[in-house]
Amino acid sequence: MKGLILLFRFMTRLPIGFDPKFDSDELGKGMRFFPVVGMVIGLVLFAAFWLLGYIIYSPMVMAVLLVIIEVVLTGGLHLDGLADTFDGIFSYRSKQKMLDIMKDSRLGTNGGLVLILYFFLKVALLVEASNSSPVIMPIMLLLSPVIARLNSVVNCGSAPYARATGMGKTFVDHTDGLAVLIATIITAIFVGGAAYLFVIPYEILIVIPVVMILGYLFAKLMTRKIGGITGDTLGAVVEISEIIAMLGMYILAR
Repeated sequence: MKGLILLFRFMTRLPIGFDPKFDSDELGKGMRFFPVVGMVIGLVLFAAFWLLGYIIYSPMVMAVLLVIIEVVLTGGLHLDGLADTFDGIFSYRSKQKMLDIMKDSRLGTNGGLVLILYFFLKVALLVEASNSSPVIMPIMLLLSPVIARLNSVVNCGSAPYARATGMGKTFVDHTDGLAVLIATIITAIFVGGAAYLFVIPYEILIVIPVVMILGYLFAKLMTRKIGGITGDTLGAVVEISEIIAMLGMYILAR
């Protein structure tokens, strides 16, 4: 429980009343429950969708506002990792130079481009989902944060940490096959429960293994490029997986 609370405090900007003493081991062990963080974020976005629906009638405005709300909920933590990862990987330098670039707080051209493309694609998917069916956008908002965070657990369990030290190292050190299995079961139960509750075809569960396979391949690519994963690549895989999950749900819903 302490690890989960620490995970909420570290990975979100949600107001958590209880402030436990920081413990890196407990934080690392909490990684197996990372999809639970996604559940809370998804539920907040889901609620925001229905509340805003009473005053916002434009799908475009709705999509932009919901994307902004999600950024506020996470503090842009994973987006920072996404930008840093693309700045480093697409610099085509040595492994060490890539790691140095990723650690640099400045935003480069590749990082800026990927953020622009990310937001365009995310808003477009939400708008198109809204035009396709009134229930698809809220389902995307509810489920994609959960599936995306499962992939972060997959990465921690399938690749070494690229640096000798770093905050992300505690997650890698405490994530094994059992942790990945627990995270997968939590995600599958949540997605399956949502499918049952909202009368959605259970084919939506196919999105989970597809995203996991792509996440595993991403971890192997990072291992080949920089010798493993880092806190930045963990943030990147969350954001990339969320887009893939949304795209998968959009395709299945059509």
